[in-house]
Amino acid sequence: MADNIISKEEVKKIAELSNLDISGQEVKLSKILSDTLLHIENLNELDTSNIPVTYQVTGLTNVFQDSEGKSQTLTKEEAMSNAKENKDGLFGTKAVFDR
Repeated sequence: MADNIISKEEVKKIAELSNLDISGQEVKLSKILSDTLLHIENLNELDTSNIPVTYQVTGLTNVFQDSEGKSQTLTKEEAMSNAKENKDGLFGTKAVFDR
């Protein structure tokens, strides 16, 4: 492989956006990500013209509760009864992001 597809600067930007500390590993990660993309590029060599588009492979048709409501569910009061924090009738939690 002559050049990396993903540059060291692009790796730094991805790390910054992902809030990851990759200090000193930029060149290594650039090579790893570039090699991965080259391996994936091999898939373009496959002839998939006669393969139908697949949206899901499990065979499941409906995984949600039926509309007749046969399943027993909790009332709002029951669901909130063990909540550590309750704010305006909703579950409360500490902040997740640093802002």
